[in-house]
Amino acid sequence: MPNFRYEVIDAAGKTKKGVIEANNLVDATKMLKSDGKFISKISADKGPGFLNKEVGNPRLKSKDLMLMCRQLSSLLTAGITIIRALDMLYQQTESKKAKAVIGSIYEGIQSGKTLSEAFRDQSRALPDIMISMISAGEESGRLDDVMARLSAHFEKDTKLRNKVGQAMVYPMILAIVTVGITLGLMIFIVPKFSATLSDLGAEMPAITLFVMSISNSLITYWYIYALLVFGAVFAFKTFTRSEKGAFLWDKFKLKLPIVGKSVRATAAARFTRTMATLLRSGINVLESMEITSRTLGNKVLESRLYDARNDIRKGSSISRSIRGINEFPPMIYAMTAIGEESGTLDSILDKAADFFEEEADTAIGKVTAAMEPIMIIVMAVVVLFIVIAVGAPVMSITQNIL
Repeated sequence: MPNFRYEVIDAAGKTKKGVIEANNLVDATKMLKSDGKFISKISADKGPGFLNKEVGNPRLKSKDLMLMCRQLSSLLTAGITIIRALDMLYQQTESKKAKAVIGSIYEGIQSGKTLSEAFRDQSRALPDIMISMISAGEESGRLDDVMARLSAHFEKDTKLRNKVGQAMVYPMILAIVTVGITLGLMIFIVPKFSATLSDLGAEMPAITLFVMSISNSLITYWYIYALLVFGAVFAFKTFTRSEKGAFLWDKFKLKLPIVGKSVRATAAARFTRTMATLLRSGINVLESMEITSRTLGNKVLESRLYDARNDIRKGSSISRSIRGINEFPPMIYAMTAIGEESGTLDSILDKAADFFEEEADTAIGKVTAAMEPIMIIVMAVVVLFIVIAVGAPVMSITQNIL
């Protein structure tokens, strides 16, 4: 009998992880739900073996998800059955990971599973919002509409992610250029000047001796520097992947002067957009909040939304439950309250998402604008320091000759 690894949330809002033995995924899900728990994750337990570990992130990119949902929506609207639609989608999909996921879903349906069960089996590759909305669409018989909404959602999410990625391109290029120029000067230029100055018998000031000692150590013990850099990167990634480390790192990002505003605006856009999409598809409020919390990309905000869910369970409204989340802009609370009063919460949140996406775009632009001069100044200071260190003895020799 196979084992299934799960993560559930009890009535008190506490998260519990473990392994359960069952005949199949459906039986495991029923056993866990019978205790009144909410299942946030469940998948087949492949064991701890090294060969069972997958290389890379199994999650599909937003672009692949957008294309998948858009094509399925078009095919289903045209009256093509889901089996035939998946087969056609499999044939024309170029992404290897997306192709494997579609093939597994197709095989699952062929083996007798429902569409929602086949999609839930791919929870490692597909986001919770997609699985929950497909389940709701299957029950309501409006799967084509659900796919269209998912397509629009992932399209806007892709644009938002692309803006963040594009904003970091120029600062990253400047950082690489700064490191490259510094290493080039220290490894190739400084040693030649050092040999020339030694032959001339020039008196070396402290700054020159300091730069030359670093240059010599870089050339002689380069492997130690490489190990230190690799170790620092590995330690940082390990720390940020841990539960406590990720929480502290996300908390630090929220408090940064310029970056923090960009993070908060992006999270607000994702919160309003995801909540609007889920509520419009008929997903209940608690499940919508649970799914949305994992799309924000910030452990601090995820924790705040867990607390908000508990308040909603006790009878509080959505607007009142999220009022204590200081990381969200106040406009979210006002817009949510208006939507609840008018009964158009999904439409109001959708409009709010458009506004916050523009705010996020502006905030990201400010981050880029602030980082560009900072990186240029850092590069100029580093290069100037090395030039002064090398040029000081030369100026001293020139003055003595004159």
